[in-house]
Amino acid sequence: MKTRNIAMFDSNKEEAEDFIKGLEQSTGLTWKALVYTANKGRKNKLGNAVRYFKYFAFPFTVFLHRKEYDNVIGWQAFYGLLYAFYCRLFHVKKVNTLLIKNFTYKPKKGLTGKIYFRFMNYIVKSKYVDVFVCTSQTFCDYCAKVFDEPSDRFVFLPFGVNDFTKKVNMTQPASNDYILSLGRSNRDWDFLIDSMSETEYPVRIVCDELHKDKLPKNIKVYNDVWGNKSFEFIKNCKFMIIPIMDGKIGSGETVLLQTMSFSKPIIITKPSCLADDYVSDGETGLIVAKNKDELISAVSRLWNDTELYDRIAHNCRKQYEEKHSLLSYGKYVGNTLISKECLKK
Repeated sequence: MKTRNIAMFDSNKEEAEDFIKGLEQSTGLTWKALVYTANKGRKNKLGNAVRYFKYFAFPFTVFLHRKEYDNVIGWQAFYGLLYAFYCRLFHVKKVNTLLIKNFTYKPKKGLTGKIYFRFMNYIVKSKYVDVFVCTSQTFCDYCAKVFDEPSDRFVFLPFGVNDFTKKVNMTQPASNDYILSLGRSNRDWDFLIDSMSETEYPVRIVCDELHKDKLPKNIKVYNDVWGNKSFEFIKNCKFMIIPIMDGKIGSGETVLLQTMSFSKPIIITKPSCLADDYVSDGETGLIVAKNKDELISAVSRLWNDTELYDRIAHNCRKQYEEKHSLLSYGKYVGNTLISKECLKK
């Protein structure tokens, strides 16, 4: 018998396994991961065009087979959003429960921003999406206001990721000799670089879209680090800094939880969704205002205070194991479908 419950992934089956297990344990149903990788090819215009084509094409194939499924989850949020877009565009009968995981919306400027908002609003206000899952309550409240929708359409669930320590050789000691900042979306790189340029602390920034000339000697930027290589960077860093640009936008959760899985402390700027919902100041990280002196002071504390460093490192791993595994996240999502009384059995 064909599985009638699916989750659309933009990763690989190995990464989907624990999430699917959590879904099955909480819902009592059999689920299948449909995996299709589209997020590759940012190096040039042709690569970007192919990437966007894949993003639109895969959900359309699922749309064509929609009557075969009872419950659909967009693990890759845009797969779920585009599936809902096709349903509304062609005015088809609603035949599935649809949950969008890790929903995010970041306003864009100018005409592009207006078109993007209308596109997202068209989807959000459709009848085809039952639940939008966000990674922060702050962001849930923001989305309800921006799209003028009832607040209960947006549900905060603590995010979950794989145990990335399994991706690297943990028997080889970590170097712990630099500070790392990693990511792409919603990062205030100018603040970080400006602040740390006045120090001698070694800083490594991993971002394929950040291009800076004439950096100070203590700061290096890497544009070609992906996959397991990025996990090696996390393993060998002393701690992570995540400088958030817009505090209302949910972003940085994956990097933060990857870092926690490696027992590495985090410095996070506020205001931010991460500071509101994921980091306890002094226990699982240090929270600082976007003030140069505050950031440098926090860096000095983690670099020099062994007792503080060890306590936070221990707590990071503990919080990851107890709240942020993919198995736990799958259970959170399954229980949400049940509590919303929209799960089809």
